[in-house]
Amino acid sequence: MNHRDYMRRIEEKIGEIKAADGIKEGPWLDTMMKGLSEISKDCAVELERELGGGWDKGRHRQRLHEAPPTRLLALEIVLASWLGWIMREKHGEDNRLLSASDCRTRIEEAYLCGIELSRRGERP
Repeated sequence: MNHRDYMRRIEEKIGEIKAADGIKEGPWLDTMMKGLSEISKDCAVELERELGGGWDKGRHRQRLHEAPPTRLLALEIVLASWLGWIMREKHGEDNRLLSASDCRTRIEEAYLCGIELSRRGERP
């Protein structure tokens, strides 16, 4: 997977709305969120090519960009690569708040929380 391409596209969207110094909600919603949707769709299509298959819905299969779980996975993948880069650039790698390693730990904890809820048969 070409993470750098997705990271570059995120950077371009942030630059397009001049959001590097702060978020203005209107442009953020209109440009950034639509851009992330497009980027995640492309990532899901690439993921489907890598895996050689789609999402099994039981009675039928969906393309990965059409299934909410895999579309959100693609969004997580593209955001994770960009966040790893920007958080290390801005806050380093040590365990300080919002450092690259601190952010990775937070993401892992959130993912593991979901797994644990599933193990216990609980819904969010």
